[in-house]
Amino acid sequence: MQDQERDVADAEKETLTFETDDWKKYRDDDIMQQHSAIQAEQAVKVPFVGDKEPLSSLEAEYHLGNSIVLKKIKVLSEQYAAIRRTRGDGNCFFRSFMFGYLEHILDSQDHNEIHHIKANIEECKKTLQSLGYAEFTFEDFFAGFDQ
Repeated sequence: MQDQERDVADAEKETLTFETDDWKKYRDDDIMQQHSAIQAEQAVKVPFVGDKEPLSSLEAEYHLGNSIVLKKIKVLSEQYAAIRRTRGDGNCFFRSFMFGYLEHILDSQDHNEIHHIKANIEECKKTLQSLGYAEFTFEDFFAGFDQ
């Protein structure tokens, strides 16, 4: 019995050593290149924010799935007509929220809110400049908001 336990412990130690030694082959540059390659692959497959799709497309994806999910999709369809898919890259919630918020403001033509957003954008530009950022590093980002 003790021999078997020793054999298992030795095998686990060898596996752990192999995995640790195996990772020593990779440099930070290799890992960063692999990460960039994965992001580039995702960029081709999924846009940051997709076009509107009817909610029925979501229902079609789950037609063989959990009945609770299908019921929730049905409840959503009572209030919403469409969805937009976003790239799941860790910033998807923030991107989705801001895109939806700005889209709502543009659709509703709430001039007070539009003025408020523009004032906040100008304040943000000034803050970045006061922190020492060169304008060319962020001007392209803010150009989309001025249109």
